[in-house]
Amino acid sequence: MFSILFDINLKKVNRTNTMNILKRQKTLIVLALLGIIGGCNKGEQESASSPVNVAVWQAGLPDHTKDPLNYIGTVTAGKAIDLSFQVSGTVTSFPVLEGQYVTKGQLIAAVDETVYQTQYQAQAAQLRLAKENYERISEVFRKGSIAEIRMLEARSQYEQADAAARATYQNVAHTKIHAPVSGYIGAKLLDAGATAGPGVTIAKLLDISSVNVDVPVPEAEIGKYPKGTQATVRIAALQNRALKGIVDQTAAIATAGSPNYTVKIKLPNADRSVKPGMACNVFFSNKLKTTAGQATNNLVIPIEAVQVDEQGKRFVYVADTLANKAARKQVTVGNLSNDGIAITSGLSGNEKIITSGIHKITDSTSINIVNP
Repeated sequence: MFSILFDINLKKVNRTNTMNILKRQKTLIVLALLGIIGGCNKGEQESASSPVNVAVWQAGLPDHTKDPLNYIGTVTAGKAIDLSFQVSGTVTSFPVLEGQYVTKGQLIAAVDETVYQTQYQAQAAQLRLAKENYERISEVFRKGSIAEIRMLEARSQYEQADAAARATYQNVAHTKIHAPVSGYIGAKLLDAGATAGPGVTIAKLLDISSVNVDVPVPEAEIGKYPKGTQATVRIAALQNRALKGIVDQTAAIATAGSPNYTVKIKLPNADRSVKPGMACNVFFSNKLKTTAGQATNNLVIPIEAVQVDEQGKRFVYVADTLANKAARKQVTVGNLSNDGIAITSGLSGNEKIITSGIHKITDSTSINIVNP
């Protein structure tokens, strides 16, 4: 009987020990799992607090006084006028010199008017006779003494004589050339004593109250400078004084024998200090004149920097270098070009714009700039 009771108690003890062991094992498993989970959470927290590596692009409104990319241009007259006679003859007077400033209406040159004066005087005499004849016949016609046809013939002869006299008088007037505008004599192509022909240029008159700067631009860059683009012109002969101009024309075809296109800049020249032929450095701006005459920034940034949210609004991330965080900026975009996309509002123009690592950041994410 004792042995039976001992066996029973032993079995109870073994069962109790086994249950205790199982409980301890369960406890260890739970603790291990909690440790793993805690470790994961700690890793996630450490990962969340680690700064994200990003690359940035430095925005900047053009400072063309420091821009290494510039163009060489040549000053040309705002208006170049070829002066020529409308009649032929021997040049009797040519009182101006090359480079001389002349005022509007000033005599430039004259040819011998003798032949034309003779022709005019003959026609003027014919005109006087025709007029007297017409007046006499008209008086007789009013009295009813002659037929109307006689009066009409006399009037026709008078009108023809008047036209002929006017034409010969114009020939006399055309023996002299006067300056149509104020400007400089750019060239004299004849001298006194030479024979001038109708339409043959004898001198060039340059109006430089405003001047042009002709700039050859490669075909790959011509689209960057449409009409209205602002430009800064510096001329060595004028101590590199900065002059402000604006693109007035862009050539539609390339210069003969060259892949370049001519961009023409209009430059005010009230003091006439800028002379045709001067060489200059030209720096173009990305500011365009709107139809209202206001300047607008044409900041262009890499297209990959622009993102779109759920509402369809476009934004970029800029780097706050003081806090080392990303800052979201809503922007308005303009035209797309080979250089990127234009930003018309939302940026001041001096931000560091994040261009890579964007998918890993949100507003206020800690960042590490890898290309400072």
